[in-house]
Amino acid sequence: MRSYQILLSCFVMAITPIATGATVLVEAESFSNTGGWSVDQQFTDQMGSPILLAHGMGVPVKIATTKVNIPEPGQYHIWVRTRNWVKGFDGNNAPGRFQLIINGKTLDATFGSKGYDWHWQYGGSIKIDRKSAALKLKDLTGFDGRCDAIVLSTDKNITLPNEGKPMADFRKQMLNINQPKNAGQFDIVVIGGGIAGSSAAVTAARLGMKVALIQNRPVLGGNNSSEVRVHVGGERNQKPYPNLGHVTNEIASTPRGNAQPAANYQDEKKIAVVTAEKNIELFLNTHVFKVEMDAQKIKAVVGKNITTSKELRFTAPLFVDCTGDGTIGYLAGAHWKMGREGKDETGEPGAPEKGDKMTMGTSVQWYSVESKEETSFPDCPWAMQFNEQNCQKVKMGEWDWETGMNRDQITEFEYIRDHGLRVVYGNWAYLKNMSTLKKQFAKRKLGWVAYI
Repeated sequence: MRSYQILLSCFVMAITPIATGATVLVEAESFSNTGGWSVDQQFTDQMGSPILLAHGMGVPVKIATTKVNIPEPGQYHIWVRTRNWVKGFDGNNAPGRFQLIINGKTLDATFGSKGYDWHWQYGGSIKIDRKSAALKLKDLTGFDGRCDAIVLSTDKNITLPNEGKPMADFRKQMLNINQPKNAGQFDIVVIGGGIAGSSAAVTAARLGMKVALIQNRPVLGGNNSSEVRVHVGGERNQKPYPNLGHVTNEIASTPRGNAQPAANYQDEKKIAVVTAEKNIELFLNTHVFKVEMDAQKIKAVVGKNITTSKELRFTAPLFVDCTGDGTIGYLAGAHWKMGREGKDETGEPGAPEKGDKMTMGTSVQWYSVESKEETSFPDCPWAMQFNEQNCQKVKMGEWDWETGMNRDQITEFEYIRDHGLRVVYGNWAYLKNMSTLKKQFAKRKLGWVAYI
C-alpha cells in the first residue's frame, strides 16, 4: 500500500506476437494463459513494459503458457529479458529463478539467476521445425521471478535494445503497433480508478457528463481493492458539507480493517456502481503513458492495454489526474515537488528546519493463516536477516510495514517494493525456522503478501 499510488487498467485479451523476418518478440504479459504468474504493470514507466511476476510466497506458481507464430522453420536463438532481483545472490542462490520450455523442450539456461539490472539473458538455441511454437514459463522458487519479454531469432548476432526509446520503438515495430485508436470524444477523462477517481467519475456522470474512467489494473479501488487491501478512512459527511461523501460511501468497501481476505474489499461493488452509470465508459487494464498538449492545455492522453499493448487515444476538454502520483500533471509539464517543506518555507511548527526529500513510504502488507498440519517455509539467505531481538513476532503486517521513505518513490519504486518483500520473507523465515516461538507458528503459513 502507498499513501499515493503509482500511475494508472477494457478487458484482457491475448495477442499473438507479430514476427518480423526471422525474429519474434513475445511480451510475457501477453501470454494467453498466465497460470499462477501475475501481470505487474507498476514499473512500466521506469522499465518500459508490464511484466509477469511469479509471486508464490515461496511456493512455485503454476506454469504460464502461450503459442506464437514462427515465420519459418529453423534454428532459433533465444533471449529472455529478466533480472535477478536480489544483488549478490546469483546462480542457484538467486530467489527468482525460472525456466523456459519451447515445444516441450526445457532450455538449459536458468533465467533470473544473474544480472541485477534488467537485461536480455541468452538462453541458447533450439530447432523449431514448424510455423508455431508452444512456450511455457516454469517458476522454480515462488519468490517473485520476473519475465518481461522473450525473443526468438535465427540471427545469433542480433542486437537487442534494452531501454529507453530504442526499446520502445523495437516493441512497437515487432508488435505492429501503429497510431493509437480513437477511444471516443468525452466531456471529461478521469485517469486513475482508485476511490478518488471512481468517485469523480460517478459524480461527473450524474451531472450529465460523458466520462471515460481509465484504470491500469483489472479492478477498481486502488488502495481499497483486493490487490492492496486498505479500508477507506477519512472524514466524510462533515459540516459544513454534510453531503460530501455520499458517492464515496457507495463505492467504498463496508468492512473495516487492513490486510484482510480479498472479499472484504468488495471489488464487485465498485465495478457495479461504476458500470451502472450509462454516462461512464470504463477502460480497465489501460495505462496512460503520454499526454498531448495544445499550448498550456491538455488536449488528449494516450493509454495502452497492459496485456495487449494496443493503444487508445482519449480527447476531452477536461482531464482529472487521480493517479496518486500526479502523473498526468507531470507529463503535461506542471510544476511539482516531492518531499517535505521546511519551516523556512511554511512556518509550520511540525516541519523540519529545512526541507528534505522524505516522503511517506511504501507498505507491503501481509497475513498468515492457520493450517491443519505443520507447514514449512524455506530459509531465505537473500532476504533481510533477523534475530531474536529484532524479529517481529506477529502473524500479520499492516500499513506500518513501510519502507523507502528516504528513497525516490518514482524512479526507485521497484527496489523499494522488493526491499519490502525481502523484509516480509526474512522475518517469516526466522519465525518459522529459528525463533524461540517457532512452535506457535508451526501450523501457520503465509496466506497473502501484497506485491502491489
